[in-house]
Amino acid sequence: MMRRWPSALLAVVWLGLSGISAAAQGPIRSETRYAGAYTLRIDLYSDPAFTGRRLTFDVVVAAAGTTDQLRNLTLAAWAMPEAGTNATPVRASISQAGHALGGFQGSVTPQVRGSYRLHLIISGPAGTNAVDLPLRVAAPTAIPIWLAWSIGLLPLLGLFVFGLQQRSDLARLQLMGSTGEGGASSHVVT
Repeated sequence: MMRRWPSALLAVVWLGLSGISAAAQGPIRSETRYAGAYTLRIDLYSDPAFTGRRLTFDVVVAAAGTTDQLRNLTLAAWAMPEAGTNATPVRASISQAGHALGGFQGSVTPQVRGSYRLHLIISGPAGTNAVDLPLRVAAPTAIPIWLAWSIGLLPLLGLFVFGLQQRSDLARLQLMGSTGEGGASSHVVT
């Protein structure tokens, strides 16, 4: 019984880590939009977004011409509610993503569920243009996603423990059968 504890503990740790890693993936959705001379790749890290929770996104800007068009870029963003969504526009916070030209990180926190447009305005040497990206904002989840994954994978732990139990029972029965002790396999009815 004592030798089962390390493997059971390993299975519990694996189960917990698999739920966390399943919830902590990269971008969920990537969209490409064209704004004049600029091409914007927008990576969303939640789809749908949830009310009261920060929606993070990355924007990578590429220019059709030279890299000089990527210098002195500014990006502004708002979550604009669509018709039927009783909300006000929410300004997103945007910052440069490291030292890379044309890379931005942003976040916005919508407070009302419904349909929105992520309205991005890019300004630079090649001009000022705007693009829109449709967003859905849903009510928050009842439990955290990592906990949901852990609960969903919990039957695998039970299956693992059941397999260990069956393996030890099979070994015990084989040992009893080979030594000639009484058991179901050693009794012959004539």
